[in-house]
Amino acid sequence: MLVIEQFERAARRFPERAFVVDERQTLSHREMAARVEKVANALVRAGAGAGLHVGLLTPNHPLGLVAQYGIIKAGCVWVPFNYRNTVADTVRQAISLDVRWVFYHSSLCAHVEAMREGMPDLLGAIPIDAPDGAGPAMMEWAAGFAPGAPLPDRRMDDPVSILSTGGTTGVPKGAVHTNRTYEMNTAGYWAAFDFTAPPVHLVVAPLTHAAGVIHWALSGLGATTVLSPSADPDVVLGLIERHRVTFLFLPPTIIYMLLAHPRLHAYDCSTLKHFAFGAAPMSAEKLREAINRFGPILCHLYGSTETLVMNTVLRPDELADVLVTPAHAGRIASCGREGPFARVEIIDEEGTVLPPGERGEIAIRGGFVMAGYYNEPEKTVATRINGFHRMGDIGVKDADGFLYIVDRKSDMIITGGFNVFPTEIEQVVLAHPAVRDCVVVGVPHPKWGEAVLAAVELKPGCTLDADELIACCKAELGSVKAPKLVEVVDELPRSTVGKVLRRAVRARYWEGHATAP
Repeated sequence: MLVIEQFERAARRFPERAFVVDERQTLSHREMAARVEKVANALVRAGAGAGLHVGLLTPNHPLGLVAQYGIIKAGCVWVPFNYRNTVADTVRQAISLDVRWVFYHSSLCAHVEAMREGMPDLLGAIPIDAPDGAGPAMMEWAAGFAPGAPLPDRRMDDPVSILSTGGTTGVPKGAVHTNRTYEMNTAGYWAAFDFTAPPVHLVVAPLTHAAGVIHWALSGLGATTVLSPSADPDVVLGLIERHRVTFLFLPPTIIYMLLAHPRLHAYDCSTLKHFAFGAAPMSAEKLREAINRFGPILCHLYGSTETLVMNTVLRPDELADVLVTPAHAGRIASCGREGPFARVEIIDEEGTVLPPGERGEIAIRGGFVMAGYYNEPEKTVATRINGFHRMGDIGVKDADGFLYIVDRKSDMIITGGFNVFPTEIEQVVLAHPAVRDCVVVGVPHPKWGEAVLAAVELKPGCTLDADELIACCKAELGSVKAPKLVEVVDELPRSTVGKVLRRAVRARYWEGHATAP
């Protein structure tokens, strides 16, 4: 089935069931379908042809989902932007991914003004929630078009979305996903979880990332999506209790906040049936605490932007077993076994599958693997070997098939569920007049999984105000990418040819830290 057909079938089966709920409004499946139809019709009438790339720039918002579904129903390609990006990052991403239309939240109009100035090929920009000086809000705009526009025929291998591989990088690669890759990811969810009724899904993390992929997987079941306005523990726990939430996905960062909340025990979370986590490393000790607090309902999902979410699954019964079976205690650091429709292997540089216990690169095969990187065929080819997708992570499988991630082949930092690449940060740090050389690494952090640290070597006779350097990076890069820590060192470790040894710097901070990647 096409992605949009899964939603439309659910809307026919559960017309009066709530589709999306937030603090301002509730839309039933019937109301959602009607709005999606109007937006899709308007896009087609306005000349947005099949396959046109349409951006969406918004925090989590019911009308953001209306825009997203309308884009896909119109046969266009949905390109989500991380609303936390800097204006410059948003414009660079839009240009690199050939975005021609954009829907946006009114609070982010500065991004769109920069798009209009820097993108002469931009055909339209529509605010989803409130009119701006350039025109009406989305539903008013859509009402101005005659109904009945012929929607284009779409196929299973047609692109549906282009997802950014680095949610906060300046010019990320765009992973192209099709109706088929989403369908296979959805099938994996339905096979792995025992859904006996439409889920009530609380969304706390941004829908531009893993939470959005999970939302699509559940929408065909008639799920109700509850949008949390913040990650504040009282808000999250209150929504679980009030809406009787049954499915929850959180990055470890927010799980740690819940566990540390002094009134956690005062909230009724008994309706939760599935509590999934992923997107960043998680402390094994915190994971044990979470199982004890919430019960045997936690599960670990491993995936990537290129392969979506259901690559491996550490099921609730397997995690619960860790606490009572000493021989299996080490599995708490695992990310589980192969998902229902995945083949996961450890390979060497030539693509040969390695036996259990040997370290190598994690490789994935399945129908959920991206079609490729947009307009980057060479980089696409570099990820493929012997029919597998190379994940860029170093791992090991044990004799029972449990996968353990032991390192990352790339230098990417995962902080709070967002991907950050050191090189971009290093360029800003190196521009400081007191800095001679630097290296940026991710270091263990109890809340964010990893924190960005800049180790700097100063020019002779110079001093450095760490707070001033961090402020400079925030102004240039935004708060997610900016270093949280600055360490001044006498001399950075280097190879025999003078290259800074990033891994040697990183290793000093990670020694003795056990994580569940």
